[in-house]
Amino acid sequence: MNRGMAKKRILIIEDEKPILEAEAMLLESDYEVFKASDGKSGFELAKKHKPDLVVLDLMLPHRGGYDLCFSFRQDPTLKKAKILMVTALSQDIDKVKGKMVGMDDYLTKPYEPSLFLEKVRKLLS
Repeated sequence: MNRGMAKKRILIIEDEKPILEAEAMLLESDYEVFKASDGKSGFELAKKHKPDLVVLDLMLPHRGGYDLCFSFRQDPTLKKAKILMVTALSQDIDKVKGKMVGMDDYLTKPYEPSLFLEKVRKLLS
């Protein structure tokens, strides 16, 4: 890695451990990855590491995805982070709500790893 180019930082907030680990594995070769399994610790990690992108599960213990997304957007140090919301809910209303609280893109579980990576790259480009 050349010195001028720091790796982009990605925070994954996901309470299902197999999904959290799989997403991290897909990203770790190209990005600096931080992991949280609930909303509260996810927000604390975000404040600490200032990620470029947050992969945010919607259904989380101790603070849901919508609440977190809104908090990111209200926080002057975090509001520039891109937010990729990942959820098992594929209702249009969820997409509308997600847009209202400030998400940048949306992915419905289960998804193809290639699509996940494509969305991540697009958001970070």
